Amino acid sequence: MLLLDFDGVVSPYGDEPTDDLALAHVGRYRLLYRPDVIAHLNGISRRGLVELRWLTSWGQDARTVSPVLGLDDFPLLGEVPISDEPHDTWPKLKTVQRCLAGGTRFAWIDDDLTQERQHYVTEHYAQGQPMLLQVPPRVGLTAPLLDKAHRFLTGRGL
Repeated sequence: MLLLDFDGVVSPYGDEPTDDLALAHVGRYRLLYRPDVIAHLNGISRRGLVELRWLTSWGQDARTVSPVLGLDDFPLLGEVPISDEPHDTWPKLKTVQRCLAGGTRFAWIDDDLTQERQHYVTEHYAQGQPMLLQVPPRVGLTAPLLDKAHRFLTGRGL
């Protein structure tokens, strides 16, 4: 299973398109995205070898705006709870713990996967099960990084 954040990952932070970033307008949002990454995600989804799931605080809004980017629809892993507690566990981690069995093999791509969070996730899942990839939010997900996750999950490239 491939878990994806939306902002900072599928839609990198920034205001202007570049040679490899396109721009979509969705309501009040200006969303940058990489057309090659969208094509790769659609290919993964259509081949059915890897389940794609949103793991984002955008919730169902990710499913609403992603078609404007050309991205096929795929479900949320689960709703990410909102917490005002300063020392509370990371809400996305609560969703992973609630929705995935301990032995599930998954790759998780998120701009908020700090080293501390990666260490915690690795400690609480069977060794070798998760691949945790933090992306720079102004760069977002790239085709080579997506290929790395796909190889981890399937044993073969895109």
